[in-house]
Amino acid sequence: MGGAETIRTKSLSGDELVEFYEHGWLRIGRVIDDATLDRVREEVALQRHAGDEIDLLDPKHWERGEGGVPQEPGRNVSFLFNLWRISDVYRDLVMTPRFGRWATQALGARRVRVLEDNALSKDPHTGGALKWHQDYSYWPLAQPNAVTLWIALDDVTMENGAMLMANGSHLRGEKLPAVFGTGATYFRERRPNAVEQIVDPESIGLKIELVTMRAGEASLHHSLTWHASGANETSHPRRAAVCRYVADGTVWLGERRYKYNYSSEQCGLAIGDPIGGDYFPLVPEEPT
Repeated sequence: MGGAETIRTKSLSGDELVEFYEHGWLRIGRVIDDATLDRVREEVALQRHAGDEIDLLDPKHWERGEGGVPQEPGRNVSFLFNLWRISDVYRDLVMTPRFGRWATQALGARRVRVLEDNALSKDPHTGGALKWHQDYSYWPLAQPNAVTLWIALDDVTMENGAMLMANGSHLRGEKLPAVFGTGATYFRERRPNAVEQIVDPESIGLKIELVTMRAGEASLHHSLTWHASGANETSHPRRAAVCRYVADGTVWLGERRYKYNYSSEQCGLAIGDPIGGDYFPLVPEEPT
């Protein structure tokens, strides 16, 4: 795992940006070194032990969609939210200025803010599959002006549940939220502009790509890009550190759009305000 590959510091190239705009996602390369990789892995293990994780496939965390939300027995996906607020290790990771630079390039923004971070773990033989979904469906934002930097903390393969990306799916607009374990949709009555659900990408002619990576490498994807992942069928964990960035000035819709982890009152935001405040800090710019 890991290795001596050069850590990427350069900006996204013109060709890479064209690829991102056409496909909705991009491989970035190696973004953290082995020492950082070890620190983040240790921090994820520590925070999981603290008992603040949830299981993304547990039906009690989801509103009922069409067909219900039965859990696949023995399958789970461990999820930790916004470790940057309690962990110096995660804060240093999420606030990395070059991560923010890539996000500003992809979004065409001058500055970006931290939207959230996640730690994801698919344990050996128990980490289940996540059905096709797009991130924007679950965010309280008026515009899909956000990207996800997905950092592999272990080598990621087809066998341990690598992500699948549907090329060009972001160009099809907003779709209904889907329960990760079943794909069942919900919020149909509250999303008049997103009456369609995500379907099998290949059935509508979209190419699916498997995103295998080495530990320490990352991918970047748009908030409207359809993605899924398989189960971990190996004897080793498959973990990821996920950093999500939103363009400064994006409008907050709060619970009018989605019941987020934080309420508008808690964040000190009114519906219609530009996102900001202590819960959504600006990513530091690199020194000139």
